[in-house]
This record gives sequence, C-alpha cells and structure tokens, in this order.
Amino acid sequence: MRYTAYRGQRREGGVRNSLLVLLLGVGLGVLSKWADFSCPWLSDLTSGVPLWILLGCVFAIYSRTAARAALHVALLLGGMVAAYYTAAVLMGGTWAKPYLIGWGTAAVLSAAPGYLMWFAKGRSRRAWGLCALALACQIAVMFLSSGGVRAVDAVVIVLTAAVRR
Repeated sequence: MRYTAYRGQRREGGVRNSLLVLLLGVGLGVLSKWADFSCPWLSDLTSGVPLWILLGCVFAIYSRTAARAALHVALLLGGMVAAYYTAAVLMGGTWAKPYLIGWGTAAVLSAAPGYLMWFAKGRSRRAWGLCALALACQIAVMFLSSGGVRAVDAVVIVLTAAVRR
C-alpha cells in the first residue's frame, strides 16, 4: 500500500472520489432539468447559481489538495452542465447553443476559483478574504439574476459562509 503524507491515507481513493463528484454533478444536472419541467419549487433551488457556488466551495474546501479542489469543482459543474443539456435534448426541451457554450465555458473556468477556494480554510486574512469574495459573487449573482433578494438564495449564501472550517 502506498500512503501519502496526508493523514496516512491511501492514494487510490482520489480517483474514486473524483468519479463520485462527477456522478453527483451528473445527477444534479438531470435533477435540475427534471425540476424545470415538473417541479417549480425545486427548480427555484436547483437553477440558482448561488447553490452551485455553495457546492463548489464545499468540494474545494474539503479536498485534499488545491489541484484536487480545482479538479473536483470542474468535474462537478462540467457533469452538471453536460447532464442538464443532454436531459434537455432527451426531454424535448428547448435550449440555445450560446447558453450551452456559456455554461460549458463557466464549468471549465470554474477550476480556477476551485483552486483558490481551497485556501479559504482556517482563520487567516487570506481565508477570510476568499470567503468574502465567494459571498460577494453569490450576492451579485442573486441580484443580477433575480433582481432582488430571494429567500432561497439568502439561505444558500448563509450556508456558504458557514461551510468554512
């Protein structure tokens, strides 16, 4: 068995964890598209960008390394986008190519914020600043996308502030 310096755990769990993150992203993407068609109250939660920022922060902060954090965030959002648009095609829904390109680009570029959010652990000034940056992004998205304060988004933003360890 090969052990890493990180708490004596084996290396092989990393591939399994990455696959689980990808599968979670795929599952959430399908759930999100299904909610758009049949469950409006759930669609309000799953279609909100603050929720995806929260999940990205959780996976980034609790990853073993900064590189693994970047990978996990990109896999989560990439799986979500791919499954969402695949489900849209299979369900006969409408979708525009610019949206697909935009969300796909955002999923790929999400690796950079995922890498940075790994450093938001602890009580240093850097950690507080990165956490404040993530919260500011969530608040900006909430106001830009819905034009005001939504209770669902406010709860997700509070959860994001609480997720740091």
